[in-house]
Amino acid sequence: MAEIAAQACCSIGLVSKVLRHYREYGQVSDPFRQYTGRPSKLSEADLKYIDTIITANPSLYLDEIQQRLADVRGLEVSIATLSRALISLELTRKQVSKAASERDEGLRTAWEAMMADYTDPEVFVALDESAVDGHTGQRRYGRSRIGNPCVRRMSFLRGIRYSILPALTTDGIIALEIVEGSITKEVFLTFLREQVVRFNFQYLYTVAIHILQ
Repeated sequence: MAEIAAQACCSIGLVSKVLRHYREYGQVSDPFRQYTGRPSKLSEADLKYIDTIITANPSLYLDEIQQRLADVRGLEVSIATLSRALISLELTRKQVSKAASERDEGLRTAWEAMMADYTDPEVFVALDESAVDGHTGQRRYGRSRIGNPCVRRMSFLRGIRYSILPALTTDGIIALEIVEGSITKEVFLTFLREQVVRFNFQYLYTVAIHILQ
């Protein structure tokens, strides 16, 4: 027991209790334990409702959950009660990861399978648009189960903004474009022709000259 307690960073008394419960009941807790204190104001159906609305919209605030319980289920609960309920549901607060609602998971999987044939990192040129604007009102934090990322599907905001489009290789950033507004198809193709492709031709020409010399 001392060795188990040392590895689990707990007391020998806790190890003894867990082993006793397992011998008597076949599980690590006492199924006949009587819980003291006031009964929870939230029923199993209420907890299921909370879990469902947070799954649909993980960035809800506690007061918004409180209001929905009052409007839909006619239940008045405190913020502290809601906080304890979220802990019992193993829902923790974390930063939201955005997932574009237009994304096609089937096409994405097919693309990943095709790209798996390429094993040389030097053949890749990575391009990814980044932008900043004044319309970033989307909530950055939400809740999800322990061990799972907090992802909310949403349409990304568009409008007048400054966009940056870098081309990154194993040698670093080889080309860069900054425009006011969004990166359009025409801007993207022009960037490829006039900067990325031209750089690669110049790079190959320089390498060839060096080899010939």
